[in-house]
This record gives sequence, C-alpha cells and structure tokens, in this order.
Amino acid sequence: MTKLPSISPPMRSISQVLALFDIFIDEFDTDNIVMDSRAANDKSIFIAQKGGSDDGRKYINSAIENGAKLILVSTSKSELHGEVDVVSDALIIQFFELSKHLGFICSAFYQHASKRLQTIAVTGTNGKTSVTHICAQLSALCEEPAGTIGTMGVAFYQSNRDISKISDTINTTPDLASIHRLSSLVKQHGGQRLCIEASSHGLHQKRLSGFNTQTAIFTNLTQDHLDYHHSFEEYARAKRLLLQQEGLRSVVLNADDNESVNWVAALPSHMSVCLCSIKAKDKSELFESYSNNNQHFKYCIAKSPRFTPSGSGFELESSWGIASISLPMIGMFNISNLLSALSALLMQGMDFDSLIAAIPLLQGVPGRMEVFESRKHGNIIVDYAHTPDALEQALLASRPHVLGKLTVVFGCGGDRDATKRSIMGRIAEKWADNIVLTQDNSRSESPENIIADITQGMQGKSNLSIELERKDAIKKAYLNTQNDDLILVAGKGHEEYLELNNVREYYNEREYVKQLTLELLG
Repeated sequence: MTKLPSISPPMRSISQVLALFDIFIDEFDTDNIVMDSRAANDKSIFIAQKGGSDDGRKYINSAIENGAKLILVSTSKSELHGEVDVVSDALIIQFFELSKHLGFICSAFYQHASKRLQTIAVTGTNGKTSVTHICAQLSALCEEPAGTIGTMGVAFYQSNRDISKISDTINTTPDLASIHRLSSLVKQHGGQRLCIEASSHGLHQKRLSGFNTQTAIFTNLTQDHLDYHHSFEEYARAKRLLLQQEGLRSVVLNADDNESVNWVAALPSHMSVCLCSIKAKDKSELFESYSNNNQHFKYCIAKSPRFTPSGSGFELESSWGIASISLPMIGMFNISNLLSALSALLMQGMDFDSLIAAIPLLQGVPGRMEVFESRKHGNIIVDYAHTPDALEQALLASRPHVLGKLTVVFGCGGDRDATKRSIMGRIAEKWADNIVLTQDNSRSESPENIIADITQGMQGKSNLSIELERKDAIKKAYLNTQNDDLILVAGKGHEEYLELNNVREYYNEREYVKQLTLELLG
C-alpha cells in the first residue's frame, strides 16, 4: 500500500459557522477540529463535551498546552450559551446542547464534504472492510476515484493505480470530527465516492452525526461486542441506527441473513431496497419473506458458484441484467461481499456493463483471505477473522480450495467478550483438520488462560498443538504441511501490532508470512 503526499486543507471560517448559532467572534486561523486533546495543535478547535464514558471538559488544559486556540465547551444551561473566557490566549466558548449540533458544525467547517461525494456506509458483524474496499476499487476501475474509511485507515483508489493510504485511524469508525475531516481529505485528493465502515459502537455513539449517507449496506449479524451492547438484541438495534442517517436514499441487504427482515420492517416506505443472495434459486424465492414489499425491491443473486485455486466464479442474475462472473477472490462469502458492493454502486446509478467488466481486475483486500503461495509446503491464507462466525466462514471458504489437510492457527483477544472463545474452539475443531493455538492481542490477560478458555469448546485434542509465540506457531504449522495442504492464519489480518501485557509491539503478519514462504520455497 503506497502512501499519497499530504494535502494542506483550505482555511475554513469557524466564525461563520458559529455565527449561525448566535456566537460572534473574530476569525481564527484554524484548519481542524479535534475531540482528542492529544491531537490538538496551534490550528485546532477542541471539542470539550461529556461522552458516554468520559468528559472532554477534563482535557481543556491539555488541549491548550498542545496549542489549541479555540475550545467549544458543552453546557446544559441555555443562559450560558455564547459566554467566552480567555485562558492562555485561547478562547473558551460555552455552547448549549453542543452534542446536538456538533455534527452540523463539523460538516459545515469541512465544507459539507460528505454532501459533495457519493457516499456508502457499510455495517454488519463481518465483511465491512472487504465490502468498502471492493466498492472503492470497482468505482475507481470505472473512472470514479474513491476512498475508504475504516479498520485499515483511510485508503484511496484511482484507476490503474495501487491502493494508496491517506491517513491512519484508531477506530473502525473514527470520532465524529475525524469522519468529517477525513471525508474532506478524500474529496481534496479528487475522490468522487467515499465508502465507510459503520461499526455498532460508532453508530451508538453517533459518530456519523451530520455525515450525509446516500446508501447503506447491511452484511450480516453474528455474536460480537456483547461486552459493550450487553445483549444480542441491543447489538442488532445499534446496527439498524444506520437507517436514521441523513440523506439516506437506498439500502442494500444481505437477504441470506434473517436480520434483514428486521431492517425491512424498520424502513421508511419511500426507501429504495436491493436484496442480495448467494442462496436463493431465483427472485421469487428471494422475495418470499418480503411479500408485502417486494414490488419495490431490486435484487442481485449469485447462482452456480465455482471455485479454482486462484478465485471464484458464478452466474449473476439481477434487476440490471445477467452476467457470468469471474472473481479473483477466495471464498463464498467474498461472492456475497461482491454482490453487496456491486448492488450499492448500481443503486447509485453506475453502469452495469462497466462494473461487470471491472470485476476480474479486482485485487484482494490486504489481510482478508489473502493468499501467500508456496511451492514446497502448503499455501498460507492470512485473514482478519476474530469472531466465531468470521472464523467459521473463513474455514468454510478455504475448504473448497484445498486438496489435502486444512490447518488453522489462531488465538483470541484479551479483555474482550470471553464467551466467544469456546465457541471458536468448537468451530475450529469442527472444520479444520489440525489446530495450532497461539496468542492474539492478549492485552492484560494471560495468553495461557485465554487458550484454556478456547479449549473448553473442544472435545478431542489429538489434532491440537499449542505454541504461544505467534511467529513460531505459524512456522510450525507451515513446516508440518505438504504442498496440497492449506493453512489459515486467523485474527490479525492487516494489523501491524500485537498487544501483550497492555503494550503494543510491532508485528506484521502479512510481512512475516510472505518472508516465510519466500525463504522456504525450496
């Protein structure tokens, strides 16, 4: 992934934005809004508001020390609105109901960038990263440059060019101010379309407030983040908050997931809908569960799937036409991901024939079922799968591509939902021939205890080995394979760190696996 040079953002008028709320100040030399005081500089506007777990007002002095010249402070008292204090040459302005208006403030400050782009937001437990990157790639291959915001940072695609990285992100869905800043950055680089990952945390915390979302995609719903949402129902409800986004005109649903029925029930009657399926035989079967609504629905169905060592294929039937598809990606779920991405672009008016012609030119998403070939031992697939469903889908996707034995190498993260560990152990035992358990981001927990939790879901241990050092675990699995075997290394994907004892150390699994397979080609 290459990195594009940074582009200096244009000066923006915060005084004009604040004037809309009857706050009148002289113009400040500012070019960014931050919600993290550590990111503040001498051209920053710092937002100090009370959040769900923290209070930004505690960090005002820190923001000022880092150079912030303007602070907007949330107040619950309307009579304090607009009051100004001066501390160390920084203006501190009281703002009544700041959280209610913050989305608009950020959008206006960044010149409503999301309204000047074709926008797509993707939510679901699994597939968000792949779908956003497939969307952006297809868009760029059809001469409409596109950016992505999500787990892998901010990426930018142009026709006939490799993926370029514009910026890093901390969360799958960055904070509200960052979403608008990064949208502006994509627009400045020449982007015409922006595809973002909308996490359940981000939606629940209103990080997409003021972000104009034209098309929503729902991929699937399986167990994850119950440490935050407390119940599966609350988790599902958080995902459906995407339907409340400003500017939403169309929705793409994975009809193979039962949760799509709940999405349809929550849809406004005027909304355009496309149902996608890799299971339905035809559109009549697809629409069976939506008999009250299907006259308004469009559809994309993948039929007769086929698999090769280097990719997949299927026959496409859709509201826009039919085609025989050759997809250079592994796994049935990547066919599903493609359908979602393709449908969103079609719903936004892109040309069917141009999109179909671009599909064979797609490149795999880094760390998402990414294959590293070997002539002497088994090929290695690096994938980000770190939930029960993702691990199961990755194993099921790998099976049609292996003639010999399938080995899986994985662990589970610490200080996160512990209930999924035994489930993942059970899944690994069911679908893999050999299992190597190792450390993932154990954080403050003991890797040995996490592995013990994983093995609680396993009945037999004859095909199990344990190697705590992750690199050693991968190498051990690799050296124990034959040429027709396959190894799935799950959990890290694109990430470039391991977090052990609450300390992050550099670790690039893709880089290590590539080096390993090249060194031992034999």
